[in-house]
Amino acid sequence: MTDARPSLADHTAAPGAAAPPRRGSRESALELMERGWRLKDTTVLDEMAAPECTYHLAGHPPMGSAEFMELMGQIWRAKPDLRVETFEIIEDGDWVATRLRFSGTQSGELLGIPPTGRYVSIDEMVLERWDEHGKLLELHQEADFLGMLGSLGVVPPKDAGPLGIFAHTFTSAIRFTWLRRKARRSGSGSN
Repeated sequence: MTDARPSLADHTAAPGAAAPPRRGSRESALELMERGWRLKDTTVLDEMAAPECTYHLAGHPPMGSAEFMELMGQIWRAKPDLRVETFEIIEDGDWVATRLRFSGTQSGELLGIPPTGRYVSIDEMVLERWDEHGKLLELHQEADFLGMLGSLGVVPPKDAGPLGIFAHTFTSAIRFTWLRRKARRSGSGSN
């Protein structure tokens, strides 16, 4: 079986030769989603991202591919049963917008939160820009982090009044201290 993915050699035609057909940005975005999140392919950014690619995530300074791959690894470890659902994908030239949902059980530390054992989902919008060779140039992500924190029990429910917020804060401090100790004893609290 042959590999249908284009290689760098496919894009270095001799002068005067016909240029290879342009790979669609939508197809590139779908391959990145499949390999990076569903298959947990650690080489995907090395192969699909341009060296100057930047990743823009809410609450983080812009990062390069190495930092983004580290974040992907943290998410894989925190939610080993990670599931990704794609709801819509729209292509406009070099830009691709995707609406999706990440879900799974938080059984490892996630963004400093000790393992809760809770099933959590987070809705996201991702905007990507691709070059004519199917290389990722930039990625912008917006996500419902507040909803995720609510699912993990980190923030109080939306309808909690002042007394409910106080009670949540007090019980959460106790619960997260207990979860951290439990994770240290089991050895699962490390990234």
